[in-house]
Amino acid sequence: MTTWRHSVKSLLIATIAIAIVSSAHAQSLPGGFVYLRDIDPTIIQDIRYATSVNFVGRPLAGYGAGECVVKREVGLRLKAVQQELSSQNLSLKMFDCYRPGRASLDMVRWSQNGRETAADRRYNPRIPKTELFRLGYIASRSQHSTGAALDLTLVDLKADNSAKYDSSRIYADCTAPVEARIPEGSVDMGTGYDCTDLKGHTAASSINPDQRAWRRRLVAAMAKQGFVNYSKEWWHFSLPGAGGAAYDFPIPPRRN
Repeated sequence: MTTWRHSVKSLLIATIAIAIVSSAHAQSLPGGFVYLRDIDPTIIQDIRYATSVNFVGRPLAGYGAGECVVKREVGLRLKAVQQELSSQNLSLKMFDCYRPGRASLDMVRWSQNGRETAADRRYNPRIPKTELFRLGYIASRSQHSTGAALDLTLVDLKADNSAKYDSSRIYADCTAPVEARIPEGSVDMGTGYDCTDLKGHTAASSINPDQRAWRRRLVAAMAKQGFVNYSKEWWHFSLPGAGGAAYDFPIPPRRN
């Protein structure tokens, strides 16, 4: 009986030890990286590449959790942007933050797989996917992998943001009116997120005055904290000097 109790006790201790190690591993990040949720939990997150609601149509390699991971300085500056926006009943919404290097290669492989589907054309209505790399929409090495680049938008907290993606519905492409395209629970920027089209360029002339005003408002709010917009994507911003080496660690779940 003593031997049996000793074996059970040893097994229990080993199980607890494994659980502790696994839990610690589940939220371990390289030095300098943080979960944005730990810096500012009020910033809304909708990490699209951890889901199937993106231009590839499935979760990308390395996205083990739908969490925004950034360099600490980036997180602190986002917090400052959010504090200013909150007084205007607005919020940031994050679509992508740190991106594992393997996810960028996953995008490149997708662009070269020789298939053009209706789902692809929701995001690339006029540009063949094989051209996305040459035109600068996809890169084998992304600034996102440094932890200093972001994809984001604005949310009007007074508006009805309850519309959700319905997998059974056929949506129009990303340049269509907001009520016809994939819902994003955010202000109408003139195109959906990840829209590889001239209309997605930040200074596009083909959008209406309200949409143009929202883009300018987002760019101005981010610029106050040093973020720079990428002219071909109204949603993409980076913080010069905060990046450095590119990383390829997978995004682990955050422990509450």
